[in-house]
Amino acid sequence: MTTEPRSATAAPELLAYVDDLRVDADRMDDYARRLRGAADTLAGRTGAPEWSGTALERQATACAAAAAQLRSAATALLAHATH
Repeated sequence: MTTEPRSATAAPELLAYVDDLRVDADRMDDYARRLRGAADTLAGRTGAPEWSGTALERQATACAAAAAQLRSAATALLAHATH
């Protein structure tokens, strides 16, 4: 019995995951941008907690790092899907 190689049937599904990872990476970059914007808006405002800018920047950095990891995963998956 001859069967089609698994990678040939999985490639479209893997390519869809690559697209999803890239969309998620863009979304995380947008979150980072929005968090930094919120930190800038709160900077120096009367009544804003002193820790808020640091906390927002820490979260923005985490979002940017997640975006980079998602893009790296997409690149690795694309390499796997096309070989």
